[in-house]
Amino acid sequence: MKHKTNVQAQVAAPNMIGEGKLARLPLWAGLAFAAIVWALFNLFEHEYLFRVQELSLWLPTKVYFDERMLVPGGLMAYIANFLTQFFYYPMLGSLIYVALLLVVQWLTIKVFRIPARHALLALIPGVLILCCSMEAGYWIFQIKTQGYFYSMLVGFLFTLSAMRLFQVAKGGWRYLVVVAIAAVGYPLFGFYASLALIGSALWNLREGKEGRVGVALLCVAAVIATPILYYSVYEQTRFADMFTVGMPAFEFSKRDFFTWIPYSLLYLFPLVMPFIPLKRKNGAVPKTPFLLEGVGEVAFIIALGVIFWYRDPNFRAEIKMNHHMERLEWRKALDVAKAQKQTPTRLIVLNKNLALLKLGKAGDEMFHYLDGGEAPDSPLNIRLMQVGGKMLYYHYARMNFCYRWCLEDAVEYGWKVDYLKYMVRTSLISGEPALAQKYINTLKKTLFYRGWAEKYEKMVENPELIAKDREMASILPLYQYEDQLDGDNSLDEIYLLNYFAHSYSDLSTPMFDEAALMCALTLKDIPTFWNCFFRYANSHKTDRMPTHYQEAALLYGNLEKNVDISKMPFDKTVKMRFQDFMRFAQKHAVENVERDPEAKKLFYDRYGNTFWYFYFFIRDVKSY
Repeated sequence: MKHKTNVQAQVAAPNMIGEGKLARLPLWAGLAFAAIVWALFNLFEHEYLFRVQELSLWLPTKVYFDERMLVPGGLMAYIANFLTQFFYYPMLGSLIYVALLLVVQWLTIKVFRIPARHALLALIPGVLILCCSMEAGYWIFQIKTQGYFYSMLVGFLFTLSAMRLFQVAKGGWRYLVVVAIAAVGYPLFGFYASLALIGSALWNLREGKEGRVGVALLCVAAVIATPILYYSVYEQTRFADMFTVGMPAFEFSKRDFFTWIPYSLLYLFPLVMPFIPLKRKNGAVPKTPFLLEGVGEVAFIIALGVIFWYRDPNFRAEIKMNHHMERLEWRKALDVAKAQKQTPTRLIVLNKNLALLKLGKAGDEMFHYLDGGEAPDSPLNIRLMQVGGKMLYYHYARMNFCYRWCLEDAVEYGWKVDYLKYMVRTSLISGEPALAQKYINTLKKTLFYRGWAEKYEKMVENPELIAKDREMASILPLYQYEDQLDGDNSLDEIYLLNYFAHSYSDLSTPMFDEAALMCALTLKDIPTFWNCFFRYANSHKTDRMPTHYQEAALLYGNLEKNVDISKMPFDKTVKMRFQDFMRFAQKHAVENVERDPEAKKLFYDRYGNTFWYFYFFIRDVKSY
């Protein structure tokens, strides 16, 4: 028998590495995973993580805590929002996040008794949680789940912890643990308590020796009965939602099918793992080579990340531009727009135009960037007002609209730091210091925005500081109102274009007139252009006429003879280039040339940075 054992060892040697040599593999695998995620967060998602915490709110008040506890899973949402705020410092926030992923890995090993040989398998729940967090994309503006970025992480940590508590309990104590998970866990963690009960029942059926059927039946009864019994306690939750509360607020529909995949896999993990034979009871050596298993597990983990990590270039550009513009880093925002290699969304174009207006470069650089109207890459019905309209309204001095949409979205999606900050500033500029103070008081209770709030509190006490503030000083020249009742129908771009291009207030300023002329160029309406052009010329008499405004005047003056442009002082280079453009257009004239891809590329390569190209080739642009 001894000789036979030695032979078995020799045969098995090529197929396996001893468990003793692999004892540290879970530690090194976990640390490597954490380091990679942390590096990816800070190399590529720095601005996104900051935006996530802006679109959240945590307050250390009893009222805030009580509001969270009005629905099952309230403690999970409270903890998730608390952790989310640390992304104010993305390096710190991402460190906390990956540390909790390591806790998930450790608990997964303990609960499912995963041997060191399969250490990578223990990373799968963490990878799925990461996918749930990073697949959101435009959902961050519409999702109603409180603290969604952390909610599944906090919830699954409870599931694993509850299952581990069930496992270490012996005999009749397991019945008490089941009751405790249902009675206490459900109000605090919602669905994840039910998941823990189902997982514990399945584990007990597979591994337990005593009372397997009785405990399993109690778990099933608790999963069904607990939401029903608590329904009378939670008056704000529909009966149908009592069984799923705590899960993300997606629809069970074709639209959200792909979004549900990582969540579904995560929920299936504790239900399937008890039945996967990772160790053979007789101690026999696994036949599959260790390296082959490792490669397969790594490939699966990488595939999950590649498939579900949202990486749309336009979305990232929007987030980065918002980050820079919030800090008045207009040139950096333009650098992001310049780096775009695909057709931009309208928000990118509008952000670019705003940045150029603030820098006084619109007339010479407005058409030096890609233009168009790529639809947001999302199954959602995305509204520009939700993803960037509030900033546009604020910087274009449409304070009522900015405030209104902040308030409406707060009612629909919950209060967020981002909304409160705009409501403070719009209230100050609108001359409502008491209203501003109300929102300042709220922000002063946050962990990271107290300093920001105190800065604007000084403006409440000393209104003369408003005009001296760098940001507000760049907005006040646009704060020229006619007394009128109007609306935007949630179409920010259309409203702003028409408001500036068709406003004829006697209170206009040079910056207002330039914004009007920029809007007239975008509208491509010739009579509107001439009205705005002459307004601009009158308010900039000592300034050189910018290139793009000359290009438009030359083109419109030749297309329609209603305005005599013969004596206008066009730059010689602009006139020569226009003549070259006309000759080039005659040479390459074909039917529907503006829709011919080859012709479009020819013109773009030669005149892509002119108003003429924009006028003829940027067509069928839809706002949203």
